[in-house]
Amino acid sequence: MHDSRIGRKVLSFFVLGAIIVPAALWADIEITLKNSFIEKFKNRATIDASFTVDKAHHRPNPPSKDGDLHAAGRAPEIGLPAVAEVMNARFEQPALDLIHQSEETSQAVQIRGVWRLWCEHGGDVAFHQGSPLTPFNTTNPPHVFQVHPLTEVGNQHLEDSFKPTDGFTYKDAGQAFRAYENLKSHITPGASETTITTTMAGFNYVEFVLQLNEDPTHTIDDGLTVRAAVLDLQGELLVRERRMVFVAGTQPFEKVKTLHQGDSLHVVGIPRIDLALLSFRAAHKTQPGILDWSLPYEMVVVATFDDVPPSEESVAAHAAPGATPEAVAPRPAAKSESDVIDALSKILGTCREGGVNTGACVFTVANKVFCVVLTKTECNQIAGDWHAGKTCHQP
Repeated sequence: MHDSRIGRKVLSFFVLGAIIVPAALWADIEITLKNSFIEKFKNRATIDASFTVDKAHHRPNPPSKDGDLHAAGRAPEIGLPAVAEVMNARFEQPALDLIHQSEETSQAVQIRGVWRLWCEHGGDVAFHQGSPLTPFNTTNPPHVFQVHPLTEVGNQHLEDSFKPTDGFTYKDAGQAFRAYENLKSHITPGASETTITTTMAGFNYVEFVLQLNEDPTHTIDDGLTVRAAVLDLQGELLVRERRMVFVAGTQPFEKVKTLHQGDSLHVVGIPRIDLALLSFRAAHKTQPGILDWSLPYEMVVVATFDDVPPSEESVAAHAAPGATPEAVAPRPAAKSESDVIDALSKILGTCREGGVNTGACVFTVANKVFCVVLTKTECNQIAGDWHAGKTCHQP
């Protein structure tokens, strides 16, 4: 058997044995989305909707409990039970009045805001986009879709609400991103619909440092996206790369536009399912294990702080005064399952026999060790340890 085939066989063995778990053993939430919806919103930050408010909070939460105002309702553009939320709502009374007016009259109000699919309040329920909905009698019905934060309600613009909430304690970055990275999922592609099966997830608002892996040049119709590493407030690397979403007209959007690759930003973010990665995985469903990788997610940046946070490199440099950059540079952290998928799916089909230009690439995903024959450049893409001329062997 050719060494390249052995490499692929070993990789497939580990992936199938270590990652794939029967969905019924762990999953309790199913979300079925129209493929047309996925394609329309996979590279958008926000959604416009004609939203009928069924039940809204009388007043905003106190700042110590996040400062938001929640309103449960329905919109044809969404087709799922939904909750719309105003951030820093105590400063947005005219918008709150429009929300309460819709609640009292059952007349829809036009809204715009960040679309957010996330299993924070899903319960043991299957959600099917487009199924008939009846009015809700609670502000917190079982739901996986939010318009959060809102940027417009009627003629009221709320982009200024994208700022830190004084008095609120944000979630710890280390705990939050460990939870995000370990969320399981299973994707079932279909001709017109795609189902993702996953579990409940928490950690709504998390405070962290992002460090740009590229210049912020990926503009979208209503904002921009950028790939960035995730660090905690002490500058320790948590996630090597994750897509960050910024909403046009907000303070975070204006700040990130001035930055460049390598720059850092102290932020507050909220997670949501990454529809672009969901679409990618569904389109490449023949790749071994691809439908059972961890939950595809991205972060929407909803607030920024004024301080200049330390980067990973600056933390390493201060740890050893006088050391050269090469001596203090940290070893690349192992990427998460979703981090390696793009690079790995492109190169699995071109694995070569061991030789002068290739070698055994040993890398870690979710605390499991894999091996595949790659070039050094390809191995670096997935933060692996490269061994020139070596091959992968069956255990």
